[in-house]
Amino acid sequence: MPKSAQFFPAPEEAETEQGVDLRLFVCPYCGMMQLDGAPVPYYREVIRATRVSPEMRAFRVQQFRDWIARYHLEGKRIIEIGCGGGEFLSMMEEAGADVQGIEYSETLVRQAAAEGLRVHQQFLEEGAEEIPGAPYDAFYILSFLEHNPDPCAYLRRIARNLTDDAVGIVEVPDVDMVLREHLYSEFIQDHLLYFTEDTLRRTLEHCGFEVLACSSIWHGYVLSAEVRKRRAPDVSGFLAQQDRVTKSVDAFLSEMEGRGLRTAVWGAGHAALADLSLLGMVGRIDVVLDSADFKQNKLTPATHIPIVAPSVLREGKIGAVLVMAGSYSSEIVRLLEEQYPHVVRAVLEHDGVRRA
Repeated sequence: MPKSAQFFPAPEEAETEQGVDLRLFVCPYCGMMQLDGAPVPYYREVIRATRVSPEMRAFRVQQFRDWIARYHLEGKRIIEIGCGGGEFLSMMEEAGADVQGIEYSETLVRQAAAEGLRVHQQFLEEGAEEIPGAPYDAFYILSFLEHNPDPCAYLRRIARNLTDDAVGIVEVPDVDMVLREHLYSEFIQDHLLYFTEDTLRRTLEHCGFEVLACSSIWHGYVLSAEVRKRRAPDVSGFLAQQDRVTKSVDAFLSEMEGRGLRTAVWGAGHAALADLSLLGMVGRIDVVLDSADFKQNKLTPATHIPIVAPSVLREGKIGAVLVMAGSYSSEIVRLLEEQYPHVVRAVLEHDGVRRA
């Protein structure tokens, strides 16, 4: 095969210039197809051999307009990763975006600047680089990721330069079509990676993005994914829920104390142990009951409440039992009804104490 897409020998080089063997591998675990050779020397640069055709320009401008409208990007700040001489930057501007780009080639940066486009000379390679003007509300990277020898690291570097709810477009050659049509000539050393829809989705999801849509475009040659930066789960509700449950437990224990009843907890599972620590129950619970003999005659961790066998209820000293046994709670309540009907029964559920 040719050694690269952008190497053209001069006539006097014909005697010494020769092709190369390409070795294509498929990961047996994730399914990624990839070449094992070194990246071409110019892999950091975006080289587009010709200006964009009128058909491509019309297609891109409409694609960008639809994308901006779909994700409400009017007035938002967008960055193109690997923008070359700014061909697609001008189209994104035409579509109504506030857009900038990064490009490694100094020559292409100057070319873009000469056309009034905002381009920074940069390639995200070290891991902690900040793109000038970051964080951005959206990004796009078009037919560039497949050149990168470490795509996951590159995508994560992009993600670090985005706002928490940023969206993006990631496009690569569509290898599903290449496989379907047996297009052996589509392999070239410039493209180290060959993404199917499945492996593109998996890569993006592995690198901090949710895939919102993915489809084949441009006559089947391009795989286009729309993504959103993965949001961290909202954990603010934990404290509010803990506060609600604490108040419910306090009300129950206060009632039992007012009636002069000693209270036990039934259950020494992990959730019960956590609740004993977190809900203000230390000093208000006499013992913890549990049927597992290896827990009996030990102490609860952190709170140091004695763990004993449920048979202690036969002594009649415990007047109330708060069941904290998760999926086993209903079974324990039935046992209490049958064997210890004299005790007050209650269950700690997700949202507080319920009398049983």
